[in-house]
This record gives sequence, structure tokens and C-alpha cells, in this order.
Amino acid sequence: MCTAGRIAAACAACACALCLQAHAAEADADLETLQRVNIAINHRIVFADDMSHWGVADYWATPAETEARAAGDCEDIAIDKYFELLAAGMPPSRLRLAYAEVRIGGADGLARRHVVVAYLPADGEAGDERILDNLIDEVRPLRQRTDLHVLISFDRQGIWRGLERGPSAREARAIRRWSEVLDRVAGVPGDAARVCCERAVPRGAPASTITAAAAARSAAP
Repeated sequence: MCTAGRIAAACAACACALCLQAHAAEADADLETLQRVNIAINHRIVFADDMSHWGVADYWATPAETEARAAGDCEDIAIDKYFELLAAGMPPSRLRLAYAEVRIGGADGLARRHVVVAYLPADGEAGDERILDNLIDEVRPLRQRTDLHVLISFDRQGIWRGLERGPSAREARAIRRWSEVLDRVAGVPGDAARVCCERAVPRGAPASTITAAAAARSAAP
């Protein structure tokens, strides 16, 4: 190979290495944000079932409603995390709400339906998805959650079987209660203010910054 060719190859290798470093740094920042948000919301929102909390069998609360009462069930807590992560700058394409079956007490425990947030790494494989769960503070890869089986996942645009990638199977608003949440988030001033004030929270922000944003949200009319 001539000198020019060797220089070009060296430059290409250097650019590739820098790209990999930047990708790794972004992934680290995402994981730090996931962990901070999961812990912060798990610690400030107390679990309460819909019947005792809202007086109905099933109600999906907006983030503002959950934060105002500092209580909610699994889907309320997951919805709160989902919007907080979006507001912190997390790419929407990497976030989904996941409707799952969880076995309490381990893989052989009692099964019940559950909702969590799933983070899909840009170049990850099946099982690499990170799970934000109100049952545990640690954000773990799905392959380590042998107690959890994802049935469907959804975001603001679509619905997928399990955590499949690619085009969605259905439009997101086919889930009626999720459609109602999206409408209320878009139309209620408290929820609009929440998203607005938290958009400035950068990924990887310290817990104090996230907490300050939450305080601003709670103070919104």
C-alpha cells in the first residue's frame, strides 16, 4: 500500500474509533439518566391501586395527576417515567411503555399483569432492553429479568408485539386509556407545563436537577 493509502486507512480507523467512543459516551449518559429517573420517581410516588386511589377499577393517570397525589399504580408510575425521560431529552424512538406479565417472588412466583418502561438501545440485541420498574430501583437488561415477560409495547405512535423493532403493528390510540392520557397531556395546563419545564433537564443531569424540575412541575397550575 502506498503512503497516501496508509494515511487514508489510518484516518478512517481513527474516525471509526472516535465514533465508537462518542456512541459509548452517549449510551453511558442514557443509562445514567434512566437510573436517576427510575430511582427518583420510585422514591417519590407511593403505590396505590386504582380502586382505593380513584374509586374505579382501572384509571390511567397523567404525570401531573400522579405527581399531584404522589401516588399511583404501575401504569401511572411508568407513564410518569416515560414523559420525564422524554422531557430530559431521551430519543422517543428508544422509549416504550411495556405491558407485561411479572411473577412476584421470581420466575416460579404468582403471575400478574404489570406495566414498565423499556429503553431500546440503538444497536442492541433482543434482551439488551433496559427495564425501568417500580418494583426495583436498579435498571436491568431484560435478559436479567427472568420474572418479566413483555406482551406488547407502545409509545405515542404505535403498538408492537413484545419489544419487536421495525414498523408498529397498530396505531397507538388503539389502546383507549393510553389515547385518553395523550389527550389529557396535550390539553391540561398542568401537564403541558410539566413537559415544558422539564425539557431543559439534560440527559445525565444530577438528581437535584431532576428534583427541581419536579418541584416546578408540581407548582404549575
